[in-house]
Amino acid sequence: MRWSRRSDWGPARLGADEWAPLQAQISAADLDAVEETLEELTGFMDPFREDVAGAPMVGVTDGQLAVVSERTQDTWGRPVLEVTLYAGGPVGHSSPDAFERLASAASALVDHLQAEGVAVDGIRWQEKPYIKRPF
Repeated sequence: MRWSRRSDWGPARLGADEWAPLQAQISAADLDAVEETLEELTGFMDPFREDVAGAPMVGVTDGQLAVVSERTQDTWGRPVLEVTLYAGGPVGHSSPDAFERLASAASALVDHLQAEGVAVDGIRWQEKPYIKRPF
């Protein structure tokens, strides 16, 4: 259930004007409880809405980490909560860098779900291609 990679995964190094997206598909019998736990974890962040590649992106951010979530279905048609974490900061240019932020946020999410007693069937992590930072 954990993700811990701490290095670039794209065809090129992460640029200062890019975000590294990490997506989690969380399957659970009670997706409402998963959403509530995510809200507790990100409640201090500021809401945002930006257009990215011609589509609206709505979520919360603290300036260095952005979180976007939506209910969707996995490849088997089961309902999941899809949580995408976006982090900026190329390796060697800021501390902590994007990949350390992603690892920390991913661990915090798993730890918080466990601490709240939310039963999770599984979490599938996917490293997505870098995108240009919208802000």
